[in-house]
Amino acid sequence: MPDRTEFVLDANAYGLPSREELVSLRIWDMHYHGLSDGDLDLHTRTMYYVERMGIERLFSLDIAGSIRDPLGIKWTKEKKNAIRKFLEQNSDRLVGLIPIDPSQPAASLRKIEEWLVDGPCVGIKYFGGNPGGVTCSHPDNDAIISLAADHDALIYVHTWLQVGGDPRVPDGGNFAGESTPMDLAELASRFPEVSFICGHSGGNWELGVRAVRPQENIFVEFSGSDPHSGQVDFTVAELGIDRLIWGGHGPSRSYSTEISKVLDGELSTAQRRQIFGDNLRRLAGPVFRRKGYSVDPQ
Repeated sequence: MPDRTEFVLDANAYGLPSREELVSLRIWDMHYHGLSDGDLDLHTRTMYYVERMGIERLFSLDIAGSIRDPLGIKWTKEKKNAIRKFLEQNSDRLVGLIPIDPSQPAASLRKIEEWLVDGPCVGIKYFGGNPGGVTCSHPDNDAIISLAADHDALIYVHTWLQVGGDPRVPDGGNFAGESTPMDLAELASRFPEVSFICGHSGGNWELGVRAVRPQENIFVEFSGSDPHSGQVDFTVAELGIDRLIWGGHGPSRSYSTEISKVLDGELSTAQRRQIFGDNLRRLAGPVFRRKGYSVDPQ
């Protein structure tokens, strides 16, 4: 196996950044699935690519839960203890967010207390649907957001616009409980002092970005949506450079594809650094300080 810090091809010969140039961008990955279902073996395998691409820090979105089991009901005590210990020992490279289920607000509050208030995690995540079919705009979310905000938590919301229905409309094919950017805009309007992260730009980024534009407390993360040239330039023009956050979506997406979305943009190096990490460092600063985590890991 080749050295994980070296590219097999000569990056400069293809007009690509070297690993050293990627490291200098100080990339923080807001969308990491390498700990899906608490699988440390998957994480170990994925880290080969994380290291190769020079990514500085990962935000795992699957701590004590999955899309099939948001509250981690099936997680054993042994697995919970192992993942808590792993997060505590590796906070310089990886931090966690916990999935919650808005159709079960009381249980979600208990999970926040266990993993965020009294545990190592730094935020919460809304999955692309839930068994109860409750989106993030429902009033039952208010208690969840209030508790998370009291502890400076990051709040990540998967948003998507799946075309379907009769007649076919942009959100007519969404899964039960799968939030749209419009749902998130409604929620964010009730909590103007709380910051939210709009995951995937809503899938259809031209509609999603416009939907959240009026709510200045919404940041846009654009991983997972189709890699169209011009996406980042469009989003910067609509929202400004301060509201974009990068996610790699590994290992289920290509790091090179997600990085290329930013490199494709007509941006300065300073602006690329903002998207790749500076904006997220600013957003995560309060909860990092509360947890004693450094934003400048050595």
